[in-house]
Amino acid sequence: MRKAIFLFILFLTLSATAQENYMEKANYYYSKLNYEQAFEYYFLELEARPNQYNIIKSRLQNLLLYDVNKSIADELRIALLKKTQEKPENEQFAMLLMWFALQQEDYDIALEQCKSLDRRLDNQDAQLITLAHICFDNAQYELAKDAYEYLITKGKINPFYGDAMVGAVKTESQLCKINHIEDKATYERLSRRIEDAYSEIGSKEYPNLVEIQADIMAYHLDQAPQAIELLQKVIGQTSNKIQQNQLKLKLADIYLYTDEVWEATLLYSQVDKSMKNEPIGHEARFRNAQLRYFIGEFEWAETQLNVLKAATSKLIANDAMTLSLIISDNLEYDTSGMELKRLARADYRIYQHRDEEALPILEAICLDGNEISKPHALYRLAELKTKQQDYVTADTLFLQIVKEFPDSYMADDALMQAALLEHQQLKSREAAKQHYEQLIDQYPTSLYTAQAKKNYRKL
Repeated sequence: MRKAIFLFILFLTLSATAQENYMEKANYYYSKLNYEQAFEYYFLELEARPNQYNIIKSRLQNLLLYDVNKSIADELRIALLKKTQEKPENEQFAMLLMWFALQQEDYDIALEQCKSLDRRLDNQDAQLITLAHICFDNAQYELAKDAYEYLITKGKINPFYGDAMVGAVKTESQLCKINHIEDKATYERLSRRIEDAYSEIGSKEYPNLVEIQADIMAYHLDQAPQAIELLQKVIGQTSNKIQQNQLKLKLADIYLYTDEVWEATLLYSQVDKSMKNEPIGHEARFRNAQLRYFIGEFEWAETQLNVLKAATSKLIANDAMTLSLIISDNLEYDTSGMELKRLARADYRIYQHRDEEALPILEAICLDGNEISKPHALYRLAELKTKQQDYVTADTLFLQIVKEFPDSYMADDALMQAALLEHQQLKSREAAKQHYEQLIDQYPTSLYTAQAKKNYRKL
């Protein structure tokens, strides 16, 4: 009897010692840069002691911080995928893979793991809505839609049902936009979905849906007056200051779309004054400056844009910089402003979805424009060809800018757009790789260089 007890105690002691050694061995191999073995022992530790999850995740995160060439991340990805396939029932491995996938922006893997966990444990609602928002913010709209729709299928008992309904509508609207959908029936169906959602999710989310509904009515269903009436009504009913100002921005946009310029500039100014130091206030000021550019008040527009160059939002600051350069460079080259007026008129027609009126203006500038106006006209023409799904012509136009005007402030942008077309639409991997590499080498300080590096690695 004593011998049996002794052997049992010895077994427990040896087991505990082995478990202790997992972390020690992992750290040893970590220090020797043998990451494959380090990962194996970290995983053994996690399997033996699930409460070590945060410590192990922290160790792996520190390791990835110094992974300059992504070789360690590649090893970890392989190790984690292998482990989750071997132990599909292990929650910690699934969570670790989901965390790692988000770190590496592998959103599809992260979503699949999250859904898999939820189907098994029914406890991932908060993670799913967060992941859906992350996908949307990173332009992964198909994945965002998948996540939102998954949450909706769980029913109204799900605490994020309202968020998911709004997210699904926003995502569907965005997909229509980036895919240049012009089919009226598609927007009528989306409009009906919004109407149905009004009665399901309560007043809290109502203003967010109204903004999308007004956008659809004005730009796709030829119902601009009704859209204006809807927005005016909801603005009067909304007490939330940010939501109210967001709706005012949309109303101003539609006024500008319908040529009611002074109504638009008044609203932009109101939002700018009300939210002066907030991103929405900066956005209002930029749109007001853009309006002045459209109508030929270039000096007024340039003054406001110069202030916005220091905006906290990189996107707004970059947009302000680009438009400021369009104005200043053209006026410096041609003090009469005649060439700039042609560009502004074309840009305004594009803003108003009157592409057929913008096309001949842009084509004329591409033929007889100066070296400052021509890159801009080529870029806008390429955008219109992309919208018409004439991707080959669009690609040629973007690359023409890079070839003929390599020092233009639009050259890096044009090169990125060409690479994206080749990557996503034309399925020309070699051309896309070549142009991502060209962007990285020739324009190392470009805003697009980081994304080009990521896309290049994926290819």
